[in-house]
Order: sequence, then C-alpha cells, then structure tokens
Amino acid sequence: MAPKKEHSNDLRTLVIKHYQNDKSPREIAAKTLLPRSSVQYIVDKYKSTKCIGNLFGCDRKRKTTARADRLIQQIALRIDTIRKQSHEIRPFGRVARKKPYVNKITREKRLKFAKEMLQKPVDFWKNVVWSDESKFNLFGSDGKVMVWRTRREEFDRKCTVPTVKHGGGSVIVWAVSPVTESANYVY
Repeated sequence: MAPKKEHSNDLRTLVIKHYQNDKSPREIAAKTLLPRSSVQYIVDKYKSTKCIGNLFGCDRKRKTTARADRLIQQIALRIDTIRKQSHEIRPFGRVARKKPYVNKITREKRLKFAKEMLQKPVDFWKNVVWSDESKFNLFGSDGKVMVWRTRREEFDRKCTVPTVKHGGGSVIVWAVSPVTESANYVY
C-alpha cells in the first residue's frame, strides 16, 4: 500500500469549518481542491476523536517499560565504555599478516634441514653464495591500510590513502653477496 499523504493542519481546519457550516463532502472537496475521499476521512476522524491533528500514541504500542528503557540505556553506556577502552588499546581494525602456506610435512622437512645445517662448520658457510631479492613500490603499498575513523571522516586527508593510476609501479632488486672462495652450494 502506498504511504498516505499528510495534509496540513490549516487545510484540515478549513475542511472541519466547512463541515460545521453544514456543507456536504462534495461541496467541501470542490472548495478545498481535495479528493472527496480525503475530505470524508478528515471529517470521520474529527467525528471519532474531536481532534484535527494527529493523536500521539496511535502507532504501535511500546514493547518495553520505562524501567526496561533505563536498563537498556545503562547497558548501552557500559558497552560504549568498553568500546572506548578497546579503542585505546587498539585490538580491532588490524589486517592479518600474509605468509606462505606451509603444510605439516613441509614444516617437518624444513626443521630437519635447519637442524642439519646447524651442524655444519664455519668454513662450510664461507663457500655458500647468498642471494636475496626485494620488491620496492614506487608509490604506496600493496597491502590493505586500516584506519580508525567515524563516518564523517571518510574523506579526511588523514583517513585516506593516495593512489595513482596503474598502481604506481615497482622495482625488484636481486643481489648476490660476494664470496672470496669458489661457491659449492647455492641456497
């Protein structure tokens, strides 16, 4: 059902004055430019309530008592206090760290390899070539950036992360450490 259009109190008063002057709903509708059904509704409502405006309390009845309302307010204040305290220690709004998945078998193999390497002498490590690679973003970060903000602060400078088209690019650098002797192992 479409929502009813509320008529102003001035218009309702005019309809009731015409009704009290013994005008018919058809005549009142012609003078006020309202549909006859609306005039009849206003007149019937006036007859039953003796009031022109809307009566308060005609909507759905309350499910809670005044005491229950006070209790809800007290609980809400406690929850607000808890939220503020947790905001101070910042346990929420963080992004989980990403790391490669390693299943149980692979973990055991890695642990076995690490224990074997602990037994190697220092001279062994002088013959190993060490290499590493790193990625550097030219603009911004790859990860998600989380901030604490309210709805109104959505586009504040301190709550946004600047971006550029096409991600801004990145550079990957790979390096090998110099070895004085010939290398026998590469890890």
